[in-house]
Amino acid sequence: MEIRTRFAPSPTGFLHIGGLRTALYNYVYAKKHAGQFILRIEDTDQKRLVKNASSNLIHALKIFGINFDEGPGFNEIYGPYKQSERLDLYKQHYLELIKNGYAYVCLVKGDELFPILDVKEGLQYLEYDTCVIKLKIPDQGIIKIFDELRGEVEFDLNLIDDPIIIKSDGFPTYHFASVVDDHLMKISHVIRGEEWLSSLPKHILLYKSFNWKPPKFIHLPLLLNPDKSKLSKRQGDVDVESFIKKGYLKETIINFIALLGWHPNNDEEVFDINFLIKNFSINKIQKSGAIFDVKKLNWMNSVYIKKLNIKKFILLFNETYPNHKFDFSNETKLYKIFEFIKNRIKILDEVPDLLSPFYNDFIVKDLEVLDYLKTEEAKLVLQYWYDSISSYENINQEDISELIHNTEKKISLKGKKIFYPLRSALYGSFNGPDLFAIISILGIEETKKRLETYI
Repeated sequence: MEIRTRFAPSPTGFLHIGGLRTALYNYVYAKKHAGQFILRIEDTDQKRLVKNASSNLIHALKIFGINFDEGPGFNEIYGPYKQSERLDLYKQHYLELIKNGYAYVCLVKGDELFPILDVKEGLQYLEYDTCVIKLKIPDQGIIKIFDELRGEVEFDLNLIDDPIIIKSDGFPTYHFASVVDDHLMKISHVIRGEEWLSSLPKHILLYKSFNWKPPKFIHLPLLLNPDKSKLSKRQGDVDVESFIKKGYLKETIINFIALLGWHPNNDEEVFDINFLIKNFSINKIQKSGAIFDVKKLNWMNSVYIKKLNIKKFILLFNETYPNHKFDFSNETKLYKIFEFIKNRIKILDEVPDLLSPFYNDFIVKDLEVLDYLKTEEAKLVLQYWYDSISSYENINQEDISELIHNTEKKISLKGKKIFYPLRSALYGSFNGPDLFAIISILGIEETKKRLETYI
């Protein structure tokens, strides 16, 4: 059997982090088994459509290297791949259900629905009046359905109302369109979120009504906030492109969301998409909800940043912040700064604040730091270093250690009473990099200039 999976988002906004995980799992499962990954746009809810959302969804997937084998405007073997362009196909199939007694027409009058159980009469109303179509659910009985992740799941048909499968505007609901499309597009595995598990009996009954063999179903665990509530846009930023804008690497995001409900055999946590394709398996997906832990995301991003070579790191910063005002003309200084920065950040958003102290428009802004620099003790340290450092053309770590030792001897100050004034005048903060890192990046002349400013 050829493996064919699909990702079928609704173009009603941005790509949610949960949607990206669903797309990723479908993609890697298909690639692992040399199968096909299909993108289908489910745009039947016309009232909720957002302009350009379809193209934005496709763009977002491509950013993360999730490329489809068939989709809108690309290799449309079983197309079209937008549901709004498949209405004639749906009509053929819902008429078949009505004629075979598996569905019936309901006349719409105001807020009420009036079932028309006679087939011929129903079809006549359907031609001229405002109607919806409902699927007939058996009045009683238990339906047993196998989920590849959860095993056999039972549903009491007595508790399920007849669902609308065609709306009054002529567009199908998710239940009907997804079943028809999955069958016609030869989807072998439906990998989707747990929220669709309760809809499964309706879908299986549709397959039975058409006498079609259903695909295999895998319902993924929910994504949860740390307080175990469902992850949603109301409780935080879950737009995947916003994570890129904040300075998370796309490799980090793929790695992180892969672990939201799945883990490899060796419990390795940092890996690329090729590792994921090779090692992905359904039986390693957990059933319980997966916590979206921002702290772990930050840690993982810092690991990926540390792996970057300096040229790639600088390029990435320039791409993320194309309008920055820093003068990167001094390449030697630039490389030193980024070498220093890359081991100290979690996201690229932190880079501008770390860059600022090293450039010529530097001023001390912290009022507490400014007040400290006005003390006689601080001035003594700054003056001694200004006088001493003037004799150096270049400076190394040994020179700095000797200067610290000499400061202790000459003006009887130790520890933070030496470091605080120097960091404050050179970097704008009591805390920060070691003195050698600061001075080697600034150079002797800029160091002298800053010391002189605050003496």
